[in-house]
Amino acid sequence: MPGVASAVEPLPREQIAFEDPFTGFRFPAAIGAYKFAGQAQFPRVQLGYGVNYVDNTGAKVSIAIYDMNFTDIPDGTADPRVLDEFQQIEAGIAGMAKQGGFRSAARNESLPALSKAWLQVNHELVDGRGARVQTYSFIRGQSRKFVKIRVTTASQGTYARLPTFLLGVSRAIGMLKDSPVNSP
Repeated sequence: MPGVASAVEPLPREQIAFEDPFTGFRFPAAIGAYKFAGQAQFPRVQLGYGVNYVDNTGAKVSIAIYDMNFTDIPDGTADPRVLDEFQQIEAGIAGMAKQGGFRSAARNESLPALSKAWLQVNHELVDGRGARVQTYSFIRGQSRKFVKIRVTTASQGTYARLPTFLLGVSRAIGMLKDSPVNSP
């Protein structure tokens, strides 16, 4: 897959756009069709930081890495705190809809989950003109942090590209044995 490191191709250091010195997470300059679009610091320490990606269709991706002052978040999706953060996605979508002037926000249950390694929820937002925007949200615990991904797009083709993106993020955060985190 272009733009995603594989087990036989460790990601060269010069292709890393952002590296977290505390977790070792290494976010590449590109993951598939998505290009790194910068880092964001959250105003409160417990919220951590974010990295952003965009693609040529206008899809925007925000990846939030935070701990809410917990020091023992286990890897995976089963911890009650991860499940609670997953439930908070609904409130976040409702708030985003109100702030962005959207007429409605509804869960889209018709799409299959893309990975057993991530909790996933999908929403459709409708703006004031009736245009539809899709959001796909994913969360898990990794390296004592919550890792939350939100993809927002008007493009219907974005969902088909998300498995490649999830694989790239999984490598970036060290979920896969031969990930950039474990490479020289």
